Amino acid sequence: MRRRVFLASALTAASTLTAGCSSLGPQTEHTDPVVETDDNPRDRGKYLEFDGDGDGGDLATVGVDPTSGPLPRPLAVSISHTDDTELRSLTQRFVAPDGDGSPPKLSLQGPFEGGHKPHPSVSLFRDEVAAVVEVHRFGELADETAFLNLAVTDWPDSARRLVVDSTVELVETGTFEHTHVLDGELAFDFFAETDAGDGTAENRSRRGS
Repeated sequence: MRRRVFLASALTAASTLTAGCSSLGPQTEHTDPVVETDDNPRDRGKYLEFDGDGDGGDLATVGVDPTSGPLPRPLAVSISHTDDTELRSLTQRFVAPDGDGSPPKLSLQGPFEGGHKPHPSVSLFRDEVAAVVEVHRFGELADETAFLNLAVTDWPDSARRLVVDSTVELVETGTFEHTHVLDGELAFDFFAETDAGDGTAENRSRRGS
């Protein structure tokens, strides 16, 4: 899989035309991914692994890697996929389910890397309970492994968990397009710190054991 850093620099209006809505090919939904953790025990990344056509190979992997420490806290998103597919869209909802009901606040880190057009088209907003990131168009990065750098800038004081729901639209290229809709959820121990110490409930438990 080819890799290129995907760093978002600007927000576009939510009314941006969503690529792929007029696709006439077949569509397959994938809602039961395998959840894997990062190989390095010091890292906190988790990954949704979506299988292909039952041959045991991965169709795509969606990763979320939150860090520890005080706010703002970097949060990295990655999407890798097979060479015969292109990224069409991404929607991610970030929720603090055990908080006071208010959503976390996120920011996008930039700028975009690469000088070719069209550039990715990104929106960031909040609904009643979630911070939502939408990539309406991946542009020149559609056939690459995409990386999106975010930061958590505000977090509900009472919350100790972060849940990230991801929906990715992936298209097999060829004479007839086949669309794959990938949906899965990742959960993390997460709370705001007042200093630069390690802020995961997991690691606090390890230190106390």
